[in-house]
Order: sequence, then C-alpha cells, then structure tokens
Amino acid sequence: MKFRIVLAGVCAGTLGLTGCGGSGDGARPAAKGSPDAVAAVKAAAQRTVDAGSSRTRTTMTMESGGRTVVLTGEGLFDYRRRIGTVSLQVPKDSGITGPLQEIVTPEALYMKNATPGVPADKWVRIDVQGLADGNLLSGGSADPSTSFEILRGVNDDVVLVGPVKLGGEDVKHYKGTLDLKKAHDATPQHLRAPLAAALKSFASTTIPFEVYLDGQGRLRKVQEEFNLAAGGQAQAGKGADPQTARVVSAAELYEFGVSVDVQAPRPEDLYIAPAASASPPASRKP
Repeated sequence: MKFRIVLAGVCAGTLGLTGCGGSGDGARPAAKGSPDAVAAVKAAAQRTVDAGSSRTRTTMTMESGGRTVVLTGEGLFDYRRRIGTVSLQVPKDSGITGPLQEIVTPEALYMKNATPGVPADKWVRIDVQGLADGNLLSGGSADPSTSFEILRGVNDDVVLVGPVKLGGEDVKHYKGTLDLKKAHDATPQHLRAPLAAALKSFASTTIPFEVYLDGQGRLRKVQEEFNLAAGGQAQAGKGADPQTARVVSAAELYEFGVSVDVQAPRPEDLYIAPAASASPPASRKP
C-alpha cells in the first residue's frame, strides 16, 4: 500500500499539483538590505533553539486556479530534541475524517488518521529522507525547526519593515529572501539531511520570507513562500507552461520553554502494510 503524504494527497490531490520550486519574483524586497537586519535574522534560528521549546500555530495556504486550500494546526515542539507534535485540520473533501495527528522527528514523519483503511489507533511512518522536499511542506504544516533552520541562509536583501504587535507583544518585522544552498552549508552537519533532500528537488533555491522577532531575538513567527508546479519535471522539460500554485507556509511560536512530552510511536503502534499477494498462475487450456 502506497501512502499519500498530506501535501500530495490533500493539497496536490485537491489542486492537481506535483513538483517543487522556489517562489516567483513578485513582491520581493529591495536588492540592498540592512547588515543589522541580516545579522538579526541569521541569529534568530539559534536563539530560538536556545529557548528549548514552544507551542506552535501553523498555517499552510495554497492558491491555484482560483481555488484556495488552507490547512491549520496547533502543536508543541522541542527544538533541542527536534521532535514535536501537531494536530492538523484538513479540508472536508480530503477524504480524512477529523483532525490529522502528526509526530515529527529528525528521521521520520508519523501520521495518524492520514489514510483510509488504516486502523484508527495505528501510526504510519514516512522516512524524511524519502520526502523530496525534506518535509519543508510534505506534512501539510510547517515543521518549525526546519523552517527556521533555513533562515541561516538569508541573503543580503533583508530589511526591517518596522515594529508591530503580534499577540499583544512588541516584535520586529523583517522580510527578505533566503537561499537553500546557503542554509544547507551553514547548518550543522548532523542537521543537514532535510535541506539536502530539498536541494535535490526544488527548481529554485531562492525563497521569500517574512519573520517577526521578539525582544530577545527569538522567532515569534516565520512565513515562507514556495511554488508548486503541475505535471512535475517531465512536463516542464517538454516546454509546457504548467499550472502553478502559490504555497505560503507559516508558523507562529509562543509559550517558549513549555514542557514537551513527545516520543516517537512504539513499533507495535505502527501500521505495517500487508504484503502484496502473488497473482495466481494463468490457467492453461487443455
């Protein structure tokens, strides 16, 4: 049995999209940014990790062909252990009844209530290295640890938009672009696997972003923009003009330092697809 990941099943299935790419050139900030802004955003990833953990609110919005699909979720993440959980609300026409439960670890994405036919008490395990985008989008929600790790690769066009309020808190709003290759090279060796996977599949390594930093320089919100193309590389290689979808992935972080008691599912709690039965030999005519 081949499981559909949320992005492929819920989003791509709904919008008819496959393949990945960076965003187009629309609404990018000025090419010349502020060195102070660049430094603040680069430092934010580590400062957020140093906070230990947080609650999260995630939103993924996909727009294509006049249709919009929105996935929202709430969860908890431990940034030192790089493990977290999220409860994801999916569209009513996705074929999934009720919220989708996910556990994110460095090695795997675990899903419950993701696939019709799987027992309700079983988890489906998907190897992160088997996901073409390194789980930047595949889970249908932003994995906060990966989302802000790629901010290590910000370009020199980052600007301070200005001070704003977020959830009643004073924060600073920045915008710019990042480069996935730069992020990969700036990330510690043992954390590079998701970015290495993304580099192999994304057509463009340039990603527009917006972030909001609190008074301690931690990420309170991170938003990144991607494009998905219909037909994949095969159709694009024929010179076709594929339909594209704008995908905005956002994660809001709050209640830093919250206790996170999350573990990967036990082996006995995983769903193992039954082996395909062999086809009976064709009967011979006498």
